[in-house]
Amino acid sequence: MTAQRVLELAVCTVRDKKAALVARSRAMQAVSRYPGFVSWRAVTACEMTDLLADLVEWETLDAAEAAGERVLNDPEFTPYMAAITRVRLMQHFVTERQI
Repeated sequence: MTAQRVLELAVCTVRDKKAALVARSRAMQAVSRYPGFVSWRAVTACEMTDLLADLVEWETLDAAEAAGERVLNDPEFTPYMAAITRVRLMQHFVTERQI
C-alpha cells in the first residue's frame, strides 16, 4: 500500500497583489524542484483582492515539512515571503473523500 499524498493549504493576505503574484511565480519554480513535490495550485480570492491561497500537493508529510523548513532559507522564495503580510491558515491535509 502506498502512502497517501498530503495537501498543504496556505491562505495569506498580501500587501501588493501584483508584486506578490510575480514573487509567487518565482517561488513556484523553486519549489517544483524540491523532493516530494507533486503540484501547486495557486488561486486568488474573487471578493478580497489582497487574499491569495496556495494548494501544494506533496508525496508525504515528511516532504511537506522538509520543504517548509527549506523555503525559510531559499532566496528564490524570499520575495514571496516578504509580500505576505499575514498567514491566515497554514495546514496539511489528507483527502478523506472525493467525488
